[in-house]
Amino acid sequence: MVNSKATYTISLLANVILLLLLNNILRSVIIVNEMNICGKEFEVSSLLNSSELRDLVNEMKDPFGVMMLNAHALDITLNWLCNTAHMDDVHRRTLFFTLDEIAQHGLLRAYPKLHVFRWNAPCLKETFKPGDTTYMSFFLLRTNLIRALLRMKRSFWMIQADTIWRGDLYTADHWSFTHANVLLDQQGHQGSSKSRKRQMNGANFLVIYSPRTLNLIEELFWYQSRFYVTDPDVMKIMCNKKDTYRCQFINHSIISGWEWVYGNQEDTPLLVQMDGETRGGKVETLRKYNMWFLNDDWSCNRSAVSTTNRLMLSAKIPRLFSSSKLKQKILLATGEFLGDLPIFGPFYRIYGGLTSLYLQFF
Repeated sequence: MVNSKATYTISLLANVILLLLLNNILRSVIIVNEMNICGKEFEVSSLLNSSELRDLVNEMKDPFGVMMLNAHALDITLNWLCNTAHMDDVHRRTLFFTLDEIAQHGLLRAYPKLHVFRWNAPCLKETFKPGDTTYMSFFLLRTNLIRALLRMKRSFWMIQADTIWRGDLYTADHWSFTHANVLLDQQGHQGSSKSRKRQMNGANFLVIYSPRTLNLIEELFWYQSRFYVTDPDVMKIMCNKKDTYRCQFINHSIISGWEWVYGNQEDTPLLVQMDGETRGGKVETLRKYNMWFLNDDWSCNRSAVSTTNRLMLSAKIPRLFSSSKLKQKILLATGEFLGDLPIFGPFYRIYGGLTSLYLQFF
């Protein structure tokens, strides 16, 4: 009797897991198909045929920064612009790739001298959640934009507005000597476990022009357009081809992730990327971290920038707790455990990051 109950329980659990996996596979196939339909609105050939984009790129000095946004990210982009307004040439060396008139005009109203380009992509005008079609399509656009800029033979930073800058990333001299194809931001911070380090975060990274770099990104696009996978997870595979591609990782003293806030807040990095909220509300979250620099009318509050710098240097950034943050910590702890396992760990660190494997369970 006991054995039959145990057998029934195991069978039921196995069937539930199988159904979840089948549902997840079907969902992944649907999202990839929808993403590729969306991708027809921003094919690399169309980007290359834009004389306006080429003219703006020709005005930029290598390596310049590229920031992508739609109307839903206008406020956080203005927050970044306020954060960096006192830094010489940061605004001038950044190209803003907007996806609608609201984002374009909002930037130019506040900072008329910015380099702003608008590309109309109706499928990318809505807000998105991690893992949905719009989310995956946005990063497919990012890869296509990288492909286009490399075909223009340019080197550049891809940057995100949810990153707090204490200093000018563009003038740092840590990359002038490199022979790498890409310089990648790492997950975590200096105090993170070894298995978390040398894993691409994917928010702020440098792409260095060469024919080999273009081949790398073309291969990245091949994976992205066929599988339900994020570009950082594909880069793990690409960077494992050490005889083909050269990937280097940016020291945590230059760029750290949001986990730095939850460590001892020592060795304050130049940049901190404040990701980690998966339920939206990033603006309110930045307010709670004392990292919001806009007044109620969206004008720049310079004193707030100075206050944040002091809090970071004195290790006094508040630590927040939420269900979203708890989810992130559970995922990170699970990944660290699997990555530290003997034999299986090295394989998992390269091939185990497919988001489709865990999205269904969280």
